[in-house]
Amino acid sequence: MIPLSSILCLFLIPFAVAEFTDGYRNSNPIELVKDVAIIGGGASGTYAAVRLREDLNMSIVLIEPKPRLGGHTDSYRVPNTNYTINYGVQSYLPYGPALDFFARFGITIQTFASKRLTALNVDVETGKVLKGYIAPSANVTNEAFKRWLNITSEYKDMLEPGYWNFPQPEDIPEDFLMPFEDFAKKYQIEAAIPRITAISGVGYGGIRHLLTLNIFQAFGWSLTKDLLQGTLFQPVDNNGILYERALALLKSDVLLSSTVKDAKRTSNGVELLVKQGDVEYLIKARRVLYTAGPSLKNLAPFHPDSKETAPLSTWSQGAELVGIIKAPCIPENYSITYLPSSVVPSNQLSLKDWPYSLRLDSTGPSGLGLFRVVFGANYTLSVDGFKDLTKASIRKLQDTGTITGRCDTEFKAVSDHTRPHWKQSAEILRAGFVQDLYALQGYRSMWYTGYAWAEQYSSTVWAFTDTVLTKLLADMKADDI
Repeated sequence: MIPLSSILCLFLIPFAVAEFTDGYRNSNPIELVKDVAIIGGGASGTYAAVRLREDLNMSIVLIEPKPRLGGHTDSYRVPNTNYTINYGVQSYLPYGPALDFFARFGITIQTFASKRLTALNVDVETGKVLKGYIAPSANVTNEAFKRWLNITSEYKDMLEPGYWNFPQPEDIPEDFLMPFEDFAKKYQIEAAIPRITAISGVGYGGIRHLLTLNIFQAFGWSLTKDLLQGTLFQPVDNNGILYERALALLKSDVLLSSTVKDAKRTSNGVELLVKQGDVEYLIKARRVLYTAGPSLKNLAPFHPDSKETAPLSTWSQGAELVGIIKAPCIPENYSITYLPSSVVPSNQLSLKDWPYSLRLDSTGPSGLGLFRVVFGANYTLSVDGFKDLTKASIRKLQDTGTITGRCDTEFKAVSDHTRPHWKQSAEILRAGFVQDLYALQGYRSMWYTGYAWAEQYSSTVWAFTDTVLTKLLADMKADDI
């Protein structure tokens, strides 16, 4: 472990003299002095908080805008039952520290097995049964995935768990910058596309013109390997239990339902003004670990300069939402996928050739008519807009006779997973985008982790977070020399 200066030394950090923005600071905020302020209590933020406080002897405060920890780990407990539906994160990879992280909280795990459902493909425009579409067989799909595994194995050290080893602009592999349509045809992996898109959600609005790098990021070597080997896992109870137990452990150092309203940053410290309802905190920390989606809007309270805004200004954001509905007129044990008619007869590259993707999966328990809704779009959409679109899509099934009977659609739970992504052009990548992005690590006392900085699964994000913590601690130690 790295010995660091005492809490007393924190009071000696020379902060910028500028005052906070007028209208935010009251006359008597609660003052907290910490080694690290962690922004965001999702997978990476919660993991970092546990590691820093429990294993690395750092004082922390974890700031989370939601009333719970866990980010995209959403669970719905069916009333009057012991049945829980995981409608956000579904499973975990046995990668890096993942198994140990569950074990430290005494959580029993089991092999992940998706519910067997009858597939029904419908025309996204009409709601009619989509006749003539032929999905790849299981054998053909597995063979395509074996080819995909071999290809991704060549690049795993460049992409997993994060991009510290990403090639310099002049050394970026040709495969990374190839449009995915060309790549898929070259390596004959079209049969893997339905499963890649269903599991990862990549490609809302069209997958064929994305750079293959974007597909590698969404569905890399480790995920492919564990999918083929059947080693994905989940907690026996529900995916939220990890974060419930982490909150119980960290509670005294967690500010839920809280947001950063303003910040002052220097090269060796930060001050944060944080609001939690009517309560205001002034947090003095040696470093910030930022784990939320790094949009310019989210980062505005931290007053990013031109070095920071340059690599963050070209990101894109659509809509990603999930939910649980009650729709008793839809047959149970079915999975209904809305597809563009251009996929007929077997054009797998057209699966995402529509501005949005929508799927309804029966969840059980039997007799309740409950379905998980998975939605993504290449345009922005509010929660109410998502609900309206889902209800209208189900009415199409009724109006066209795809399903018999009529019923109202009732939402039982909704979670907005919308976040920015860096789908950059080949030209921007060749101009050093990844290097410019990673140059922000440690700049002006801020470090970063989370989905945007690593392959986008909890287990790989945790492994990447460990690499960031090592560098963050070394950075803090350098202040003491």
